[in-house]
Amino acid sequence: MKKLFQVLLCGLFLVHSGFLYSQEKYDYLQRAGLNAAIFRGPEAVKYQFRYQGTPYAYTETFSLGSLVYNGVKYEGVELNLNAHKDELHLRIASSGIVLELDKDIVGDFVIGSRKFLTLAGKNAVEGLPEGYYQVLYKGGATLLKKNIRTFHERLQSSGNGVFRYFDQSNRYYLLKDGQVYPVGRNKDFAKIYKEKKKAVKGFIRQNRMRFVEMEEKDPAFVAIMEFADNK
Repeated sequence: MKKLFQVLLCGLFLVHSGFLYSQEKYDYLQRAGLNAAIFRGPEAVKYQFRYQGTPYAYTETFSLGSLVYNGVKYEGVELNLNAHKDELHLRIASSGIVLELDKDIVGDFVIGSRKFLTLAGKNAVEGLPEGYYQVLYKGGATLLKKNIRTFHERLQSSGNGVFRYFDQSNRYYLLKDGQVYPVGRNKDFAKIYKEKKKAVKGFIRQNRMRFVEMEEKDPAFVAIMEFADNK
């Protein structure tokens, strides 16, 4: 099982150095046009109410990116990740229509400068909930981030209508030596890197990283893993 796990990750994490060279590349603006398979999906369901926050992982603005879809690489597409529904959305620039891509045939993808993996179906990893994951770090071990947006609604205190909003919560997973480790706090790394426990603790203490806010976790966790890899 461990060997199978490592082989699977080896194939999936080529996203760190680029997509598989064997995949045919398409620039949809210049070659594929609107006849490409990527444009044949269903229109994403719109939220029919006003809300605060965003259901998307970072912003409601679509960014240029690339992805592998049904084995074909598309470049220069406008993408966004709906972290409420765990859906990858594609916007057709010429019409503004937003499509929901089929998760069963979505491969690795990039939105702006952020890299993602699809760990679902045949690419699912034991110990990880199926879905889309952001790759924060890939070295001796791999750090994945699960972007989550949760919808809430409550009656206004004034009794005048309903207040609807999305809030953010993220989950992190460290993949090391064929194992999946949930990570929530900096001190979790010392438990995972047992052979470097003292050094990792010292690094965290020296850099005053014992307690970090949610928005600081990405760079803090990456810094710890970089240190552990090079120690």
